[in-house]
Amino acid sequence: MSATDGAGVVVTEVTLRYADMDVLGHLNNAVYATFFEAGRVAYVEQVLAPVTPEGAGYVIVKLTIEFKAEARYPGVATIRSRVSRVGGSSMTYAQELFVNDRLAATGESVCALFDLTARKALRCPEPMRDLLRTLGAEA
Repeated sequence: MSATDGAGVVVTEVTLRYADMDVLGHLNNAVYATFFEAGRVAYVEQVLAPVTPEGAGYVIVKLTIEFKAEARYPGVATIRSRVSRVGGSSMTYAQELFVNDRLAATGESVCALFDLTARKALRCPEPMRDLLRTLGAEA
């Protein structure tokens, strides 16, 4: 489940599964990347879809995760996603992951707009850049 908060932030909720835990009993580090991905996908679907060129997609170029607190099963992960910067063909996502209302991690990822036929980066069209700047992204 996800929703836009009206300020350019997409909020996505994911129920933790027992299988998301590691042998130490906390959320496995690899699952954080998957939850941040869910947030980015929701952002694309809810915000960027109308301004994404036909035949284009998004590829991740860089992902940084900073772990803030232990997260344990059971619970709900809430991912807050926004685009903080838009470049020529890329955008930087700033994300926060809360588990049971406690900040568990922050993430920053750079994604590039990608031509799925030519298999190369594609310049972000002006309507996309304008939309992202309106939502607070730096250019």
